[in-house]
Amino acid sequence: MKIRIQPFTTEMIPAAAGLLARRHQSNRAKLPLLPARFEDEQSAAKAVRALWEKKFKYGYAAFREERLVAYLIGEHVIQPWARCGYIQLPGYALADGESEEVLQDLYARLGEDWVDNGVFSHGMYVSAADENIIEAFFNLGFGKERVDGLLDLRGLNIPQTPDPQGITFRVAGPGDNDRIGSLSHLIMNALAKAPYWHPTNSDDYKEIKEGWSELADDKDWTVWLALDERDIPLGTCGFYEEKESDTDLLVSPKTMSFSIAVTKPEARGRGISSALLWRGLAQAQRDGFEICYTDWISPNLLASRHWPRFGFIDVAYRISKRIDPQIAWTSRAENSE
Repeated sequence: MKIRIQPFTTEMIPAAAGLLARRHQSNRAKLPLLPARFEDEQSAAKAVRALWEKKFKYGYAAFREERLVAYLIGEHVIQPWARCGYIQLPGYALADGESEEVLQDLYARLGEDWVDNGVFSHGMYVSAADENIIEAFFNLGFGKERVDGLLDLRGLNIPQTPDPQGITFRVAGPGDNDRIGSLSHLIMNALAKAPYWHPTNSDDYKEIKEGWSELADDKDWTVWLALDERDIPLGTCGFYEEKESDTDLLVSPKTMSFSIAVTKPEARGRGISSALLWRGLAQAQRDGFEICYTDWISPNLLASRHWPRFGFIDVAYRISKRIDPQIAWTSRAENSE
């Protein structure tokens, strides 16, 4: 029987949840660090429903006879650099035995809705275990942009290595606001360079700096600093507990996350970044955490070559595609004839 495609509706959530639960079970067979709870259809239904309750949502479902065999749900948001459409991790599933071409057809419908609404930056979060689906979307012009990684802290051996000479490592606290904030531009600067060339609006730098500075007073964060002999910060790495949510298919109980991990360019190559991360991971182990989560931009070559060396395993990707905005006026010109 042929596939029938129609817009997604609330009534389809239970059937979609069944597909998602089976997809997550299959993903966990390859990636056992993923949380078990989404193998349950009730948890999967909460995830699908949360996506479908977004303000600017789009969705399509595929049926074979009267059975739902695939769905795709996305949303659009306004980012400083573009109007962006995103399909989150719970936003897709495909029944066993069905071709990935079905998801391609669903994206053609959903993507058309995005383009009609001026959304020309398209992103999809996909499990690293879904290799055939990734390939199907690569064939649509998508490429890998972000990597989400997990590290098993249980039994992780923290190496005992000498600290870089002349560097002091300590946990930041009140009074270190300016020290942390002074490093806030480094990630944005790195992303703006080849081969990613991702812009950050100059107006956003002040807000980013304020956010980093506030972490010195945030009791939910443990921020490590590397300081030289003059007490000038050379690098930092921040850790916080990840909270489970209805839509986060990556976070298990007792998961620690690390972020704001940067080292000044002139101080790289001395082992500062490694020393900061190992300290944070050792503290996470002592505090009873079992998994560490992080993500990085794959075209950021320093990050994408550095963090996997510590044992982080790829568990999800953000793949992306940019649409030439000329399609808006060229389509209208064609339709006006």
